[in-house]
Amino acid sequence: MVRKEIARISNPLLRPGYSGAHSFKDLMAKYRLTCHVTYAILIYCMVFFYPKQLYGAFESESLSPLQNAAGSIPFSIHPNSLGVLSDPTIISVNRSLFGAGSLNRKFGLKSLTESLFVVGGNFQDFGVGLGVSRFGNPNYQETLVSILGTKNYKELVQLGISLNMYQLRISNYGQAWAIGSRISIRYTMGAKVETMMSYLNANRPVIGQSKEKLPQVISAGILVRPNEKITGQASLVQDTEFPISVRFGMIYKLLDQMDIAIGKIQQPNIFTTGGCINWKNFRIEFSYLFYADLGFITYQTGINYTHIP
Repeated sequence: MVRKEIARISNPLLRPGYSGAHSFKDLMAKYRLTCHVTYAILIYCMVFFYPKQLYGAFESESLSPLQNAAGSIPFSIHPNSLGVLSDPTIISVNRSLFGAGSLNRKFGLKSLTESLFVVGGNFQDFGVGLGVSRFGNPNYQETLVSILGTKNYKELVQLGISLNMYQLRISNYGQAWAIGSRISIRYTMGAKVETMMSYLNANRPVIGQSKEKLPQVISAGILVRPNEKITGQASLVQDTEFPISVRFGMIYKLLDQMDIAIGKIQQPNIFTTGGCINWKNFRIEFSYLFYADLGFITYQTGINYTHIP
């Protein structure tokens, strides 16, 4: 198709009424559109046709309250938020030092408490950050420490990498360590559309004497901002131990200082809602997750602070 178009441009007899400059612009526009579509298709093919040799172990997503409220989107929406733990690419957007933390209890149970904390900012054109996640209780506890880094290429592609240190501690049994990784890519398709892809633990880490495999997860998604008030998302999460999780969500700016969100997760069957309130340098986030098949509810609250010089 491209060769035919080039031949048509190079031969005036095949293109009556066209100028060379106008035809070349049309060709480049078609080429860019083809690149965007091809890139999006490749991302979703990686999710649907993932390698069969991937394995999974314990499953716990480190998401901000606003991410959970908008359908547990696996990619960050705000640069200065806990979302950088699951999507470090967004750090490159932030030009100020920030810190964020959150607390939640899975299914409302105290024994399944999860706490998250992250700090980050920019250093010599690189985004850097440090995050800590803890999940469990005094008898069983998972701790994850992440060193985050990202680079922005021509305001078009953001590449993020995180080095993850896993610690699993079980009372009366001891503890074990492992090193994992995450690779994330964010691609700006236009002023209103972004696509993302993430690959967790590509190095296939194992933990403990039993060589328990840590989760390998491929995620892909799209963010759409049709106007200043609405942000929509659709995403796919392929955990090797579970069927593909399809997620949808929307964030609506109700006021200048307040956003509300709603979302739906298919597999497992979860309804989500929540929002955030902005006040000076702070943003308070909250989410509510209802597990329809189980009847359980998870609440999550968090706070973000951005230093503005």
